[in-house]
Amino acid sequence: MKTYRFRVSIIGIPRLYRIIEASEDCTFDDFHDAIFHAFERFDEHLYSFFITRKDTRDSQTIYDAPEITHPMNAKNLTRFEKKKKPASSIQIGDVGLKEKDVFHYLFDFGDDWWHRIMVQNISETMPKKNHIKLIKSVGESPPQYPEFDEDEEFE
Repeated sequence: MKTYRFRVSIIGIPRLYRIIEASEDCTFDDFHDAIFHAFERFDEHLYSFFITRKDTRDSQTIYDAPEITHPMNAKNLTRFEKKKKPASSIQIGDVGLKEKDVFHYLFDFGDDWWHRIMVQNISETMPKKNHIKLIKSVGESPPQYPEFDEDEEFE
């Protein structure tokens, strides 16, 4: 069985990343859960993985890439939207990732927490079904929501 080692960073925040190891039979929904907990999130939101295979800052390239998304977001698409695959039924081993591939993950479609994910290593290991684990944590996670000053007024 293949085991993938991913480096997950939040775009725009230097020296902050997590190393997550996952077996090929983990779903992208499992991977989302691991990222969610690794960055100390508490409030669930929709999310999508964009399998770009290369590092890019071009939003059109990212949005044009195959999308694996929260199961609720994969339903009820209009005829003009591209087909989105539900993260609960796509396994990490299904997408043909290679070492040094980069892809992107968007958490919370309102606050837009963009992540860059690099495949650091792929190894053959003894079979461990649905193995997913945080290996390393560097940097302090930013709060999911910015601090709100009660004295601030809305304009």
